[in-house]
Amino acid sequence: MSKIVRRHSKKIALLYRGPQGVGRDEFTSFVPAGFFNILKSLRDAGYRARLYNLSAMPSKYLKKALAEIEANAFFLSAFYGNHLEAAALAALLKKISPQTAVVLGGPFTVLGGEILKRFQSIDFVVQGEGEEAGVAILDALFSDGNFSDIAGLCRRSGTGIECQPARLLEDIDRFFYLPSEILPYCEEVAPDNLAVLISSRGCPYRCAFCSSTALWKNKLRHHSVSLLIDYLKDLRKTTGAVYFSLRDENFLAARHQVRDFTRRLSEENLFYLFNVQGSAGLVDEECAAWLASAGCDQLQMGVETVSPRLQQLLHKEQRPAKIRQSIDLLRRQLIRPFGYFIYGMGETPEEAAENSSFLQASGLLDAVAAPLVHYPGTALSSSVPVDSFFSKREILYFDEASSQKYRALYRKSIRLLGQNGGFRDHELGNAALTHLPATLARFADFLTNGQEGEAEKLLLDLTTRQPRNPWPVILLGDLYEERGELRKAVQYRRAAKKLVA
Repeated sequence: MSKIVRRHSKKIALLYRGPQGVGRDEFTSFVPAGFFNILKSLRDAGYRARLYNLSAMPSKYLKKALAEIEANAFFLSAFYGNHLEAAALAALLKKISPQTAVVLGGPFTVLGGEILKRFQSIDFVVQGEGEEAGVAILDALFSDGNFSDIAGLCRRSGTGIECQPARLLEDIDRFFYLPSEILPYCEEVAPDNLAVLISSRGCPYRCAFCSSTALWKNKLRHHSVSLLIDYLKDLRKTTGAVYFSLRDENFLAARHQVRDFTRRLSEENLFYLFNVQGSAGLVDEECAAWLASAGCDQLQMGVETVSPRLQQLLHKEQRPAKIRQSIDLLRRQLIRPFGYFIYGMGETPEEAAENSSFLQASGLLDAVAAPLVHYPGTALSSSVPVDSFFSKREILYFDEASSQKYRALYRKSIRLLGQNGGFRDHELGNAALTHLPATLARFADFLTNGQEGEAEKLLLDLTTRQPRNPWPVILLGDLYEERGELRKAVQYRRAAKKLVA
């Protein structure tokens, strides 16, 4: 009992600050989902933990804000991109409170003891999963100081820097959280942040540019479908969300999980739309139908490149014909196919042109392209000097010259892709498709073609068939506002608010 009382007397501050330079965007300003798991584990253990998102705070106010946070220990989260911000936070914290421990976790910690060599303001580095290690560190810190058996912990000792091997959790459901459980203990965390969730950890593939192998050892573990459904129900009740993103490294990697999750989501009639990430090679007709029936309106696929030489560099093997087939299967279900592309690989002009042409002609409806960069712990970066990851830059290019050379080409290709229009008439006219993404794709097409009356009729019909579905009510409110019918707009906005309450 004394241990529980002691834990309740300790305040723990979890601090996140996204990139502030070229890597800054809306998504990197979101708190990583894994940090919410740490918050949940510390609070479940009895610690008075609170999480602060400092991504939007101007640098000139940081020191004052940190000085106002009362804490007996600080936890920071870092990936290669915001690592400079994490190091700067640690330095400020030590100036404010030199005796207060600073613990660093996140993907950047694959560098382990190298971090401790370079940043004296960081006391502990946790490699791998931190839910159990975080509690163990605090228990040792506030009691006997015995850190010797904590999995994944790197620390300074009398003989130098010691690192214990990381150990994967046997049951990731133990630290699953609901939005309503953690949101009261979060500062500056937007509700949209919690609409980004991860249903699994790990990936069976070994792409050379990805650090998943270093983090998860290619072991794939899933949260139970029941917990995921509970999360989505709680998300709706807590934030009013009607859209979510599944940011698994590869949601399609376990077919049974895809089947079970989409089936349950369909049965629950929660009327969400959502997007997922997954390999094009895992898409077939049945899988596409499962996704669409559950409300998936976009599948984000890592195409990267169609050049055989460059695929070999990335340790990927994808046939362009199979990618096109997957795109076609998704379009038949009115799921928007989205492609991730990589450039800046030292490609030849012919290879760049081949990839650009594929991007435009493949049938994709959305795409992004980014330069190939080095991340710590990847196969691609195995020969990169470790000092390179501690330079004063957020991005470490694989080949900066070709990144600059082909950036404009890919931007133009994506711009042209957007001019190709949306779904084709024969895809939109498939009367057999009655799921939500298909209905809303038809609605968008009616508006694009100036058929507001047909768009309104489609939504009104959907409100009759699915009176608990918030989507047609929300969109009718928007439509009436656009038309200047403000009384109707207010009526439908109020009705939508009740549906998501």
